[in-house]
Amino acid sequence: MSQAVYCKRHSEVETSVSCGRCGDPICPRCMVHAPVGVRCPDCGKSRPAPTFDVSTPFLLRGIGAGLGVAIGGGMLVSFISLLLPTPFLTALLIAALGYGVGEMISVATNRKRGARLRVVAVVSVLLGFMLITGVTQGMTFNLFALLGAGAACYIAVSRV
Repeated sequence: MSQAVYCKRHSEVETSVSCGRCGDPICPRCMVHAPVGVRCPDCGKSRPAPTFDVSTPFLLRGIGAGLGVAIGGGMLVSFISLLLPTPFLTALLIAALGYGVGEMISVATNRKRGARLRVVAVVSVLLGFMLITGVTQGMTFNLFALLGAGAACYIAVSRV
């Protein structure tokens, strides 16, 4: 006759089931059904996919890359807009800035994706946009610049 085995978390419950990963005895209240079998609550925790697991160092790298491109690109777009003051060209350049911000954040974070990186992208684009409009228009917004900023935010978010 075998010895009675009790649940690791509920010592009063006898069980014959154990975790498929660590081997700890578990009762029906503790078991977590996973695609590969029954697991204990510790082994059965769902974890985000590595692509969406944005740790603090990756987030800081994304912030640095986004702000760097937004400031550098904003200065470049401002310079070009002062030389060629065409509203449509300025809107296209602002949209291109959104692509640059999004792509650089993506590269700096090893192509990770997530909501926090999207926030970084939008904030970076808006800071770059404010820099551009502050230098070229004295903080007055025109319709083309606003459309360019909207497109830039959309493009940057789609990249991360």
